[in-house]
Amino acid sequence: MSDKVDVKIYGQTYTITGDKTQKEIEKIAGYVDDRMHLISKVMGRNGTSAIAVLTSINIAEEFFDEKDEMDRLKTANEQLERDTAHYIKLWEDAKKNYKQLREAMDKMKLDGQKEDKKFKDLKERCSEFENQIFDLQMENIQLKSQLEKIQRG
Repeated sequence: MSDKVDVKIYGQTYTITGDKTQKEIEKIAGYVDDRMHLISKVMGRNGTSAIAVLTSINIAEEFFDEKDEMDRLKTANEQLERDTAHYIKLWEDAKKNYKQLREAMDKMKLDGQKEDKKFKDLKERCSEFENQIFDLQMENIQLKSQLEKIQRG
């Protein structure tokens, strides 16, 4: 957009051509005009050139302050991005560890159930053996009793 825009700065008309829209150029020129009038009020009338130079210095100072702030914010943003990436990695690692622990816990639970079944089966076999021992003891008593009868008789 290379439109020519006529603007008034500190009482003088200038024709400006640029890549900005008319509205943007007028906004910038209005800012410069406001700053020149402000400096004129503060410094008194020292001539247009002196006011223009002081305005330029003030605007340049604002520019560099804003640039420094932008650089600071950019650095802070880069750090936040690194921190975010770090915390995302920690989160992914935690999810992975949780999954592994969950799988290990499920395996241990299944192993525990298997061990409980083995224990129950062994307990039943033990009970069966106790019953068999009791039956054998009873049979042994009967056989001893019969043997005693045979030996006496």
